[in-house]
Amino acid sequence: MTGGLVVLDPTADTARETAGSLPRPASLSGLAVGYLDNGKPNSDRFLELLSARLREDGAKDAAWARKPSIGRVASGEMLDDLAAKCDVVVTGVGDCAGCCSCTVRDAIALERRGIPAYVVCTTELVTTARIAARAAGVPDLPLTVIDHPLGSLTVELLAARAEDARGQIREREDR
Repeated sequence: MTGGLVVLDPTADTARETAGSLPRPASLSGLAVGYLDNGKPNSDRFLELLSARLREDGAKDAAWARKPSIGRVASGEMLDDLAAKCDVVVTGVGDCAGCCSCTVRDAIALERRGIPAYVVCTTELVTTARIAARAAGVPDLPLTVIDHPLGSLTVELLAARAEDARGQIREREDR
């Protein structure tokens, strides 16, 4: 065999256009908040619990969407519908590699439509989420990080994670 071995590095930096994430609103009070459920077990229950807490802070539920598959990005029509009805969108929950990457991509697609998005992922998937955001050109996309796992939790544990997420979202207000 002649010739050398060629090794390709998929993590190598490449020149690409990057953009910052949209500013977070000063408050969610009075805003139309949408929810994009990626279909993971318990993600719907978690988002419902988080929605209830954000309503206590004055947010208004505007739209709900559930993706038919966890391992795919949301359709353009689904994202357009959310963008038309919502001031901000919460998307999640990223608690495995494929669904986390798709959740991040959904959030970035919403941000490119002018809608700030709050990405919820679990502690074990933060690195995956950051890599996905960087690869999509939005390295500073803020993450709302809850404890891993999500799928096997009781309502009480889901409620605690929803309260944690609410606190992180409130911390980002006015920034």
